[in-house]
Amino acid sequence: MDDQFIKDWTYIERSVMGGFSDAFIKRKFFENIYGPSVMVVAYMDNQPVGADALWRNDVNGQEAYQSNDTSVLEDARRKGVMTEFTKVELSKIPSGSYIYGSPNGQSYWGYKKMGWNEIAMYSAIFSSPKRYAGEYPQKMPKEYAQWWIVGTDKYYIKRFGHYYLVSTGGCRRFYALLIAEVDADTALMYPCFRKLAILVYRSYKKTWLWRLRRRESVHHISWQSDPRVFPYWKLDGYGEES
Repeated sequence: MDDQFIKDWTYIERSVMGGFSDAFIKRKFFENIYGPSVMVVAYMDNQPVGADALWRNDVNGQEAYQSNDTSVLEDARRKGVMTEFTKVELSKIPSGSYIYGSPNGQSYWGYKKMGWNEIAMYSAIFSSPKRYAGEYPQKMPKEYAQWWIVGTDKYYIKRFGHYYLVSTGGCRRFYALLIAEVDADTALMYPCFRKLAILVYRSYKKTWLWRLRRRESVHHISWQSDPRVFPYWKLDGYGEES
């Protein structure tokens, strides 16, 4: 990837998504603890019109890539741009890798049309740390937290000798979103959460609250038909720019 490619990729993402500071792009792609990602730019008449990435984000020790940052300029939509750059991306992924994503409402149906499979839908439910750990026993590694879990809305709590990261970003007043269980050293990289709040977390289980708030659920899709599910923190949102 040369400087012009990065410039074109960044231009598309900032035009469609907003954000994408130079520091954020560097951290996400060029300081990635797992290795290189696949980034693509689509051109029409020698002008950039779309961009995307299969972002390296390994799962349980397996090489994995998350479909991420799908962006197409408005004038180029419904012309097959997304389909074409997705084909290019998939052709560059090593065989045996797991490929997944959490698309927004605009791109979800495009992936479904291309044959991607819906694996789960994550929806916020009321929580206790014990209930969270029962569904997601895997702790977040310290190395991952240092690299990806950043921002001024991240805190830790301690419950019954266990440490958890929580986020207040995007939550209503008196709510905090439980991100992951971590070890003590990882927790102490963040300030302690001292406010009185109701804990929630994103679960893939279809509870009564999931049915009530289905429109707010986050899709987990995969290019494969592998039905695995994993903690919501592997679907990338907690590392986005604050």
